Amino acid sequence: MLVEIPKTPLEELKTPFLEFQKIRIFIKRDDLNDPLLMGNKFRKLKYNLITARAKGADTLLTYGGAYSNHIFATAAAGKRYGFKTIGLIRGDELNANSNPTLKAAANFGMTLVFLPRQEFSDFKSHLTFPSDVKGKIYTLPEGGTNRAAIRGCAEIIEEISLPFDILCTPIGTGGTMVGLLKGLAGQKEVWGFSALKGNWIDAHIKSLLIQEKIKVTNFKTFSENDFGGYGKFNSRLTTFITWFHNEKKIALDPIYMGKMCLRLWEMLKNEQIAKGSTIVLLHTGGLQGIMGFNQKYNTELPTSNTV
Repeated sequence: MLVEIPKTPLEELKTPFLEFQKIRIFIKRDDLNDPLLMGNKFRKLKYNLITARAKGADTLLTYGGAYSNHIFATAAAGKRYGFKTIGLIRGDELNANSNPTLKAAANFGMTLVFLPRQEFSDFKSHLTFPSDVKGKIYTLPEGGTNRAAIRGCAEIIEEISLPFDILCTPIGTGGTMVGLLKGLAGQKEVWGFSALKGNWIDAHIKSLLIQEKIKVTNFKTFSENDFGGYGKFNSRLTTFITWFHNEKKIALDPIYMGKMCLRLWEMLKNEQIAKGSTIVLLHTGGLQGIMGFNQKYNTELPTSNTV
């Protein structure tokens, strides 16, 4: 099975302030690798799709929240590569028309199963599969992080040819960051910006590294302690995302990329980054979720890279 991910460009973000600080920032545009299987989700799915086909599976099963990029991408991948798909969705109050993410997943052919929230984490014990699901099922974890996903994310490093000091990525389940660390093999520094609150994320990344037998220490993690947790936001964040799009013509989602870039810009303003540094930001995509975010919170964040 052939799963090809187009190589994505590096674009420099220039401002007079950065020139004064002698700091260069490039953004790795993985939001451009595919209009549907966008960003790190395509990287995570690549070797999972290959493995599922090699094992003779005809169905992909995964689970996540109502606005999950992973749910959306898995549904799109199933349609493109000829798999049936099942999505176990947290929240039995939801339905296929609850938001644009679920509507799209259903339109791609995904069978959506809505689980009560208290049962979601233990779905294997509680789920009754729809009667029309047959054949071999390949299960993907929430967020898509597993060994195959880490392998796919490690390949990003092969596409970064320019010298740099720091590589920055958002963190959800941690697979992308661990993949980058695997690809770098101890070289350079990786900064991970968590979308979840709490200071546990550092221990989580270290646990994944041990699990995958990756012996590196060249990383820092930053917890989401400014906005109140996953999916939380305020006007400071939405104003920054709109400004960034107007200035750079690059859309940022408010869950992952927007928070990472705002945190980094504030660190730059506070002179917390060494002069002379070259930084690469990994754009992990996630733009599909912006439409649902706007619908839910009555915001008007840019949903694409066009102006």
